[in-house]
Amino acid sequence: MTINKAQGQTLQQVGLYLPKPVFGHGQLYVALSRCTTPDNLKILIENGEIRGREGVYTRNVVYKRFFEE
Repeated sequence: MTINKAQGQTLQQVGLYLPKPVFGHGQLYVALSRCTTPDNLKILIENGEIRGREGVYTRNVVYKRFFEE
């Protein structure tokens, strides 16, 4: 199921596969917030390494103009 198709749904378990960064404003939030509990959320991020930083990362696209007055 795509992130867009999951919008508005509540799911007991969520597996999130991110082969590349999410491309739209709020998509990461939508994907992560579908699951009823963080314990049932699994995330696989490919190519999420940033040189010189420990851990795995993905971009969360945010359009700052939405937060400006």
